[in-house]
Amino acid sequence: MKKISWGFLVLIFLIESLSASTMLPEQFDSLGPSVKQLLTEKNRVVHYIDDGDFNDFPVVFVGGLGTSVRAIRLLDFLRTMRKDLGIRIISIERNGFGQTEFNSNLTISDYVQDVEEVLNHLKINKFSIFGISGGGPYASRIAAKNGPRVVSLHMAATPANIGSKALCEPTGENSAYASLLAYPMKFFGFPKSSPIHKLEGFQDTAYDEAARAHNVRGQSADPAPLIHEMSLLCKDGVTDTSLLETDVYVYRGEADDLLIHESEVSWKKNYLKANVTIRSYPGEGHDVQYRHLDQILLDIAGQGPEVLICLKGNHEMIIPSKVSQSISDGASLGLCHWEN
Repeated sequence: MKKISWGFLVLIFLIESLSASTMLPEQFDSLGPSVKQLLTEKNRVVHYIDDGDFNDFPVVFVGGLGTSVRAIRLLDFLRTMRKDLGIRIISIERNGFGQTEFNSNLTISDYVQDVEEVLNHLKINKFSIFGISGGGPYASRIAAKNGPRVVSLHMAATPANIGSKALCEPTGENSAYASLLAYPMKFFGFPKSSPIHKLEGFQDTAYDEAARAHNVRGQSADPAPLIHEMSLLCKDGVTDTSLLETDVYVYRGEADDLLIHESEVSWKKNYLKANVTIRSYPGEGHDVQYRHLDQILLDIAGQGPEVLICLKGNHEMIIPSKVSQSISDGASLGLCHWEN
């Protein structure tokens, strides 16, 4: 009996010691936002993510070519910054990718309707849009259709409109993209020179995204959805953005081989009534949407057109006309973490 009592006292002591010395969690850590479902008016199941606080400012994020709704995870290396800026990200999955069934009859306009239904379901009126790479043409169509509701449009590493040679040659089953779907590490691999390799776990997350987008439903890397999407980016009809009156921010790498035919003139020609700010990055390629995500988030939060720089380990926001001189003085663009 004494042994049992002594053992019980030892247990109580250990529990009290644990409470005193160990910070136990008040809740579980997140593994990322959950994918939610919505049944549309046309009786289709739409998959979406709503990541952020209810009172934060909503931003519709449209991921790149052939990505699932979980491509939002590629932005999570600045998730804390995003939350601190009060940005709420809404992402709606496109036709045939990830968990969304493929329908060969759907167009870009159908996707826009899906976005509108999700926003209405969430009771969101005003919002901004952030489109990257092959998601840009979808983003511009959303903006054109919802002009009065759009606070700002942010387009990174993407063409000014549908029909870009970068997205249209070739679009058949021999497309270089389609042939890589069975090899996620090739489909979403970044060159060794890319700055994204400074982001711990980023490349592995990209591999996971490629595998999910083309396999998670059991579609076994079926190229049909990607071929269909690429054909839409070439043939769905030019989006008329000439009447859009909002702030438009463009982020382009001047060494982007996929967009060598795009020019600053084409952006201003397509967005005649918009207040267009073009951020060009000499020597940079198709990964500017990640390398300069810090600047994009600041622009979304209304802190543009000023530019974030790092000078001697300190952050500064400066006017665009001072950027060149600051770079000459040893500054770098964006957060100082990029210099580490």
